Amino acid sequence: MMFLLRAAFWLAVVSFFVPQDFAGEAMDLPFRTAETRIDATAKVSQWCSDNEVICEAGEEAARLGSFLGEMAMSRIGTAIEQHQERQTATNTSATAPTNPAARAKS
Repeated sequence: MMFLLRAAFWLAVVSFFVPQDFAGEAMDLPFRTAETRIDATAKVSQWCSDNEVICEAGEEAARLGSFLGEMAMSRIGTAIEQHQERQTATNTSATAPTNPAARAKS
């Protein structure tokens, strides 16, 4: 998490100091999103029909990645909750008044 914050900070700093014409002049390109998406879908469908085994392996890998990601997120969430509960328990026990008689016995 700290890495992402540092990366975002340094990207912001660098983007602040980059000159406005750094990338050159703006290009006037026709941008038709719907047509591009349709063209890409047709090409991918054609490629997958030619290479069914590779596409099935890719789909299986995507499902596995999704499963592992969900499992990792659930475990991280559980670990964070347990850590917060321990912190709360530690803070409440540290601030609770202690009995001087019980302290003298130990």
